[in-house]
Amino acid sequence: MKSLKKVLAVLLSLLLMFTAVTAATSASAAKADVAEAEEVDNTYIPSSITCNRKFGDPVYVRINGKALNLLDPIQAVYAMVTAKTEQQKEAIAYTYLELLFMDILNLLAVPAPVANTTFVNADEYDSPDFMAGHKEFIDSNPNGQWSLGYDQTSLVPDDILDRPYYLGGYLLQNFPSNTVEEVLDDMNVYTVVMDDGSGRGKVAFCTIECIGISNKDIRDIRALLADFAKENDIVSINVTATHCHSEIDTMGLWNPFFLKMANNTLAALTGHVIFKTQSGPDEQFMNLLKERTAQSVKNAVEDMEEGDLYFSQKDCNEYFFDDRDSAFYDEEAGFYDGNMYVFRFDPYNEEAAETYIVNEPAHPYITGLKTDESSGKQLSGDYTAAMNQTLSKYGYNFMPIIGATLGIYSDRGPTNDDVDLPERWMQADRYGKELAYITMSMTKTYDEVLESDYVKNNEQLKEEIANGGEHYSLWYEGWEPVEEVKVDPILNIAHKEVIVTVENPVLLLVGKMGLVNHRILDNGDGTYSTPTEIGYVEFGTNIKATMMPGEISPELIYGGATMDAENSFSGCDFNGKSCAESLELADDEVLLCFGLANDEIGYILNDNDYCMIFFDDMQPFGDHYQETIAFSRSSGSALMAAFEELVADK
Repeated sequence: MKSLKKVLAVLLSLLLMFTAVTAATSASAAKADVAEAEEVDNTYIPSSITCNRKFGDPVYVRINGKALNLLDPIQAVYAMVTAKTEQQKEAIAYTYLELLFMDILNLLAVPAPVANTTFVNADEYDSPDFMAGHKEFIDSNPNGQWSLGYDQTSLVPDDILDRPYYLGGYLLQNFPSNTVEEVLDDMNVYTVVMDDGSGRGKVAFCTIECIGISNKDIRDIRALLADFAKENDIVSINVTATHCHSEIDTMGLWNPFFLKMANNTLAALTGHVIFKTQSGPDEQFMNLLKERTAQSVKNAVEDMEEGDLYFSQKDCNEYFFDDRDSAFYDEEAGFYDGNMYVFRFDPYNEEAAETYIVNEPAHPYITGLKTDESSGKQLSGDYTAAMNQTLSKYGYNFMPIIGATLGIYSDRGPTNDDVDLPERWMQADRYGKELAYITMSMTKTYDEVLESDYVKNNEQLKEEIANGGEHYSLWYEGWEPVEEVKVDPILNIAHKEVIVTVENPVLLLVGKMGLVNHRILDNGDGTYSTPTEIGYVEFGTNIKATMMPGEISPELIYGGATMDAENSFSGCDFNGKSCAESLELADDEVLLCFGLANDEIGYILNDNDYCMIFFDDMQPFGDHYQETIAFSRSSGSALMAAFEELVADK
């Protein structure tokens, strides 16, 4: 993502010559009124620096209760003078710069021809294959019974090395070729189908080891399962991604997209007669992925067994770190959720395997990064593959679900030790194995851990300890078990469709060119949007989970840090509620986040901390590279408002 931002910055530098003209035109077209607004404590600085804003329309910031138009020079100066803090003044200045540059990009994006076959008129969109979940929530189920089915299916095509397949990540490091050169391990879809025995319908959860899946592709999977879902009473089918950076590109942004963009532009201009639109993602592979994922759901239903569900959580902060760079917050404060959450299903059938569902926040990005020792062109599930291999070795099923992963990465300090791990895949392998050991050890005492097969009979571990000497550290040093609780057979799930504006002109241009599989809605007035969805799940009486369609800021889930004025780019509070605030959690309730769920709309940030892209390396704001791949500066508030509505009557 950071390298992509640099390329976009180069593009902007080539367009700098238009800045003066753009500024003058915009300022002359601006309205001169000063809008009065009620002053509230949680007012943030809103802006319409997007392609949803007509060229030359006002751009307001709110200062001391007054909505001031930045395109009116007098009001812009007044905004700077009346801003309460230096932080707000700097935010206004950078917002003005963003206005100019986004207008320049819109000169390219808005008039660009449409080559994307998934573009539809907004008034014709009818929410195909959306699944709302359970019609009614329950808070008790005295006659209920958990049942769970599991499946794991490979998505690696048979001709993986016989023709070009492109990896979803780090394109610029491998430019001009991002093709798979070696297969280290698998690309899996993991599926769990659950039922609480209440008669209200089953729920399917799928996790794919990939960079992300668009909502349209997920609805295609649901369409393949429509008849099967009716026959087997499935009311919710969910697909999440691990956001792995070393699997086949499922989004369409990490292949020869410059060539495809040229082809698709010609296709649009010639009426698709001479040139045909080329899909961003490999269409043949995506069809295989959809078919095998649909079959995986069917397999899991056939595999369903009755049993008991258990839940545990452990503080694993030392295994994760927050890569977000800002001068405003204290990184030691810990404003993301560093817990590892584990569901364990224990079937009554002694011949059936136990299933572990693990929820934690780290990007699986380790293997795909190119170094002097690593090519970065190796297909791998990264650390989730190592977790799967380890848990499978000891007889368990495994399913990963990534959490609120915005800027959260794996910290391999505790796992690399003094062992020589020159290639990145070795580091991913060791990291994943260690998380698997932790998963299997949650409730074990220190002595029980020492006597476990994965410690006592681990020859590799013994050899490394012998070679590591006194500097070698062990994951189980100072180990303390955690409590595992039995989960009552209550499964509630609900979904809500949300229409999100496509405000980022770069992503709008990519969408128009058909290089991504998102369904884009043409609003008929020069603005565009895309349908996505959110979800809310309850397991038992006190475990709750929010499902969000991208890499979401942890603060939008849990609150804290950048939601507050002093820690944000704008110097103002977030004008809305976090998921935790909407749920009004009791002391004994736990909130999880299932990220990249049922869509990938890029980074999702809270509006008040949305720092302008391309200039964000300048102090004091730090490196806010996430905005480069964000659909909208208002995505965070739109999703939080929708979540508040979704849970209001649950």
